Amino acid sequence: MRMERKTEILVIGGGSTGTSILYHLAKRGALESMLVERGQQVAPGQTSKSAAIIRTHYSNPTLVTMAVRSYKFFQNFSREVEGHHSGFKQTGLIVGADVNSERGLKENHVMHGQLGIDSRMIDRDEAKRVEPQLDPSAYSAIVYEPDAGYAEPSTTASSFASAAVELGCKVLTNTEVTQIRKLSAGFYIETSSGSINAKKVVLATGVWFNRFARMLNLDTIPIHPVRHAVCMFRRPSEYSGTRPILFDFPRSAAFKPEGEFDLNVSSLETLGGQVDPDSYDSNVSFDEVSTFSSRVAEAFPIMSSKGKLATTFTGLYDNTPDEQPVIDDFSDQGFENLYCLVGLSGHGFKLCPEFGRMMSTMVSGESFKDYDISIFKKKRFREGNLIKSKYQGVATIG
Repeated sequence: MRMERKTEILVIGGGSTGTSILYHLAKRGALESMLVERGQQVAPGQTSKSAAIIRTHYSNPTLVTMAVRSYKFFQNFSREVEGHHSGFKQTGLIVGADVNSERGLKENHVMHGQLGIDSRMIDRDEAKRVEPQLDPSAYSAIVYEPDAGYAEPSTTASSFASAAVELGCKVLTNTEVTQIRKLSAGFYIETSSGSINAKKVVLATGVWFNRFARMLNLDTIPIHPVRHAVCMFRRPSEYSGTRPILFDFPRSAAFKPEGEFDLNVSSLETLGGQVDPDSYDSNVSFDEVSTFSSRVAEAFPIMSSKGKLATTFTGLYDNTPDEQPVIDDFSDQGFENLYCLVGLSGHGFKLCPEFGRMMSTMVSGESFKDYDISIFKKKRFREGNLIKSKYQGVATIG
């Protein structure tokens, strides 16, 4: 049924970022808030395909602070979001460096220790004790983060959305935004379910941000949707159960054991050019499968004889030039009360609790003062002030 609706705050996008923003708005008492999602349920897009790794290993102190606070939120999710859960499981994380990444790894290790993170520099023998199936011979330096783990991304987004609704907010699924117009006070939004008048709008639209920028004739933020291939392998019984995640710099691969027997494998690099998020090659090629299979067999020799390919899929990253998010408003372009939290570049899920807290503060008209988040403003691209990673070419984990 098409309806005319009014709301104080409209969040567009029902992934982990948008639902976290709505929940944190609700917790602040902004109950005249609404979220719209074009899918049949929340988290139908890139959130559902996320590896959902929860770790604090970053190069930038601000990102580390965000990651630590988000980790603690996930660790205590059922208390933070009463009556709901995220499926968080602690597994530990091994980061193996080569000569090109060793310096960055060691510098990050020192910084993490100064910030109170349990980050341990270990040798190859200790790495084998942590994960007996790992061949660590390719690593010149190794760090172990025992508190890392992963969550269930769709469950997390659903928990945020359900909790927000329980507090009094609204969530509309099967509702695609087709037009946005600026009014003298607020915005008129046309959707597949009717029109919405909102005083404030938050774009948490991920890889579809450019579409909304065109609707509003916004100056372009350089966000490029890029394809990200994933292979799921089946682990043998000798390598079953809860095991540490591995970031493998020599092979530029991320290995995430999940469940009892699965192994999620993807690249640490951004590969390929910009794609249309509504029309791109979602198949994983034979060459990609072959490459991932070789990387798995080298890192975990038992997989060469007993591992099996289970399935493949692709997701999308909404990449920025420095592969870090944009957290900002558009008042500089004449759009008061229009905000965005986009450009998450493949590592947005693990930060979604802090994203929600940040944006809910900003939308409520307050300054976020817990720490400096000005590094995420969109003007950095114009000014050439990009956020630096200590890892060349793999900013998504830096």
